[in-house]
Amino acid sequence: MATGVRRYEVVIVGGGITGLLCAHKLSSIGLRTALIEREPQLATGPSTRNEGWLHRGTYHAVSIKDRTIAVQVARRCIYGHEQIRHFAPEAIETIDSSAFALVREADRVDEVVSRWDEAGVAFKPIGALQARQFLDGIDLDRAAAIFEVADVSINTRLVYRKLLAAAQRAGVDLFVGASITHIDADDVAMRLTVESDKHLTLVSEKIVYAVGFGASELFERFFGIKVPIRFWKSHLIVTPRISPHGVFFVDPHEAAMMQHGGYSIVGLNEDALLCPTADYNVVPDRADNLYRALSRLAPNWHANRYINVACTKVDLTLDNRAARSLAIAIHEPLPGHICVLPGKMTEAPYLADVITRQIYERSHEPLISQRPCDVFSSRLEGIVEHAV
Repeated sequence: MATGVRRYEVVIVGGGITGLLCAHKLSSIGLRTALIEREPQLATGPSTRNEGWLHRGTYHAVSIKDRTIAVQVARRCIYGHEQIRHFAPEAIETIDSSAFALVREADRVDEVVSRWDEAGVAFKPIGALQARQFLDGIDLDRAAAIFEVADVSINTRLVYRKLLAAAQRAGVDLFVGASITHIDADDVAMRLTVESDKHLTLVSEKIVYAVGFGASELFERFFGIKVPIRFWKSHLIVTPRISPHGVFFVDPHEAAMMQHGGYSIVGLNEDALLCPTADYNVVPDRADNLYRALSRLAPNWHANRYINVACTKVDLTLDNRAARSLAIAIHEPLPGHICVLPGKMTEAPYLADVITRQIYERSHEPLISQRPCDVFSSRLEGIVEHAV
C-alpha cells in the first residue's frame, strides 16, 4: 500500500464553486495548494443543483427584508457576476438575450427601484406591450411593473471546468473520491485516503473547509466541535424550454425561470425549508408549491413534461429563529481551520477574495517588500507577544 507525506501552504476541503474558486485564486498567487473532494466528481451538491442563475443583485436587493443587508448581498452578487462573466464569458448561455424582472405588488415598485439604485443594479423599465413581444406565453397581467435586467443564465459546469483547469495549471493537486481518516488540530495535518491502495498525509499551514453541510460532520467527528450550520431545502423544476428569455418575479412565493439550451430551470422565491438533516429528497408539498407558481407564470406550460429536483443549502448562524442568511460566512473554530460558506453562488468570488487576502496576510512572503503598515503591524504583534 503506497504511503507518503505531502506539504502544502493551504489544503481546501470541498470541490464545489467555493472550493474551486479558492483553489484557483490561492494557487494564482503562488501558494502550494491541494483540493480534496470526497465524491468521484466535483460540484455534486448545490453548485450544480440550482437554476444556473448568474445573479446581478436584482433579486436579492429586494428579497431580503433588512435593507442594509439586502444592498450588501446585492453588491457582492454584482461583484461576483462581473468576475465570473469576465473569467468565463463562453459560459454565458443567454448572452444575446435579456432577462426580465416582474414586480407583482404596485405599492412595492418605488421601494424596489430605490433599492436597486442604492445597490447599483442595472435595470430599464419597459411597458407591458413591449414586454409581450419578448415574453410570449408568460402571464404579465399579474405584474404591476416590468424591468429589463442584466441577470443571465450560465453553464455552471463550464465555469467549474475552466476553474479546475486554471488551478491545475498553477500546480494545485487534486484528490477526488478521497476520504479523510484523520485531522490533527495541533499541526494541521490530515491523513487522507485516496482510492483503496494509497494513504497520504497532507501537512498544511491552513485548511479551508468549503464543503457546505459536510463541515458540521467533519468538525464534530474530528474535533468534537458543533459548528452552527443549518440545512435548508429548496426545489427546482426542469422542463423543456418555456420562454426565449429568463423571467422572474421579485415577490415571495413566485416563480423564477432561467433558460439553458432546450430547457428551462425554475425555482420558487423564498422556498427554504429548515430541515434537521441534509439530503436531496423531494418534499411533495413544497414541490407542489413550485408547480403552482410556474403554472401561474406560464399558463400554457405543458405540465406533463418535467422533473422535480431538490437541493439542500446551508447557512451559519447562532440564532435558530432567524431567517435563512444569504451573507457570506467565515468561521474559524480552531486556529488554521477555516470554515467558509458563500451565501449564494454569485457571492463565492467575493468570499474567495476575502479568504485569499486573509491567508496571504498570515503567510510569510520574503520576496515582496513590506508596506509601512505591515511593518507597524508586525511591531505591534511583537509588543503584544512580549507583554503576554
